Amino acid sequence: MTRRPLALLVPVAVTVSLSAAQVLAQQAPRAPRAAGSDRSAPDRRGGPPVIGCPSLANYRMLMRDGAAAAAAHLADPKADHLGCSALARTEFTGIVDKVTLGGQSYDCAGVRGTTACHWIAPGTIPETPAPAKR
Repeated sequence: MTRRPLALLVPVAVTVSLSAAQVLAQQAPRAPRAAGSDRSAPDRRGGPPVIGCPSLANYRMLMRDGAAAAAAHLADPKADHLGCSALARTEFTGIVDKVTLGGQSYDCAGVRGTTACHWIAPGTIPETPAPAKR
């Protein structure tokens, strides 16, 4: 008599486990990506992306042939980017350091989500940080 109840429980257990697997496999729908969320795309509110590097030496190396050549270098996925990237202007929190080497000035701007500043061309972003959005 104990075989009969067990025989009924096995198909029920299999059905429940398959149903649970189907529910777990479903994903919640995702919201579409907001325009401008791509860091390399121009930011309509603040202008084109800004090329910045955590290392001033790497920034100087990257920019020695000009901004257009640096942008082309960063666009090449196979190239060594030297830790540099094109960041949206909204990613910067303000200027945290300045230096002049060989008659050329450089600004180091704070970047959201990191403690390291990125070296950029002077005057690229405002001196004071933009007010935080709530």
